[in-house]
Amino acid sequence: MIENYLEQFRKFYLSLADFAKNSNQLLFQYNTNLADSVTNAFEENNATFTSLVSENMREKMRKSFDRIFREKMKDERFIDSLSNTMDSWFALSEFYGINKSYQIFTDLFSSWNKILEPLRDNLNRTDSETIRMNGRYHLLHYKSKNKPQQKTPILIVYSLINRHYILDLLPEVSVVKHFIDAGFDVYATDWETPSTFDKDMTLEKYIHEYVENAVNKVREITSSDKVTLFGYCWGGIFSLIYSTMHANTVQNLILHATPLDLEKPDTVIEKWTEKIPPDVMVEKLGNVPGQLLNFAFMMRNPLENIFKYPNYFQKPRSADEIKQFFAIETWLYDSRPISGKVYCEIIKKIYHQNQLIKGKMQVGKRPVNLKNLKMPVLNIVGTKDDLVPPDSSKYVMCDIPSTDKELIEYPTGHVGLCISKRAHKELWPKVVNWVNKRS
Repeated sequence: MIENYLEQFRKFYLSLADFAKNSNQLLFQYNTNLADSVTNAFEENNATFTSLVSENMREKMRKSFDRIFREKMKDERFIDSLSNTMDSWFALSEFYGINKSYQIFTDLFSSWNKILEPLRDNLNRTDSETIRMNGRYHLLHYKSKNKPQQKTPILIVYSLINRHYILDLLPEVSVVKHFIDAGFDVYATDWETPSTFDKDMTLEKYIHEYVENAVNKVREITSSDKVTLFGYCWGGIFSLIYSTMHANTVQNLILHATPLDLEKPDTVIEKWTEKIPPDVMVEKLGNVPGQLLNFAFMMRNPLENIFKYPNYFQKPRSADEIKQFFAIETWLYDSRPISGKVYCEIIKKIYHQNQLIKGKMQVGKRPVNLKNLKMPVLNIVGTKDDLVPPDSSKYVMCDIPSTDKELIEYPTGHVGLCISKRAHKELWPKVVNWVNKRS
């Protein structure tokens, strides 16, 4: 008995020492990268502290720092240190019971979100009704004062990472409202917050049950043979895969900021994802914490996040501007956990092995064949998107055989595509017109 305790203590001590060593090394490298990036940005712009009173100089410094720091964060030594720290933390977590504690927290978080759903779905949103489905999701049917004029309904398939309401954030920046005003009958998936019981949810279940059942439900309600499938971010992955297998039910396919070809991008997140195996994370935690992904996004440019609020409020802002700013901030951090199994599949098959573009991907036992995409396809890409790099989205068009396909590259970022007032003036009327002609 004593020998067992001593052996456990020895393992604990070694794990603790390993974590301390790796985390200290990571912190040192991270702070060194920060300091070097600030220094290099000053040298590159011949800037001094007194010259920073100029707004133009601050903007130059911000751009220089962002570019330099992100390059340093892709350094192999830093990424190896990050990977080693994650591995040692997961090993140490067994002794502290962090894995079980997180799983308990996940279940409480899932229950708490059920209380928040009515507020989240109705405050400043387009009026909608909830259609209950079998499984951990439901459909939203957006209401209109007028009878739909378009024959083909639209089904929006959202991402698993953030909440659905980014496309219906506020009345003045609502993609959903554009479609409704144009006479479309609009539906959307609302993935519920997963609990530990959902950690084994597979990509096959999402495609062959959830998306397929959602499409069939919309077809049943509207008496339409086909739907326009609109996939946002990872929802675009679901929509594209579904469309290759059920092309007869898809009138049009719209991809919005969808990562599909992950060999071309050379960004921080892609580099980190390559070195951090998802299996260990899922084994220890069950579901992947949404806040962990948020933290990874913040690490890419900490100064931007530190100075975001003072920079924004250094100028007078109207009540509408402040409301939109905090609506965006709420959405950014309103992250749910991601079901462990499906996270592993997407990261390994698409991010690590690029199976989708190489024609080697299977969902269950069924192959994903891009050659089946002969319906009209519209691909919307933000040229300044640093969450889903443009190169990971746009080149899939070369592999789609449809004779009616269009790529729209718009000069904004991932969130800007959804909520920029300029995008709502210039981009979304063009998208609505494209769908209108094919419905």
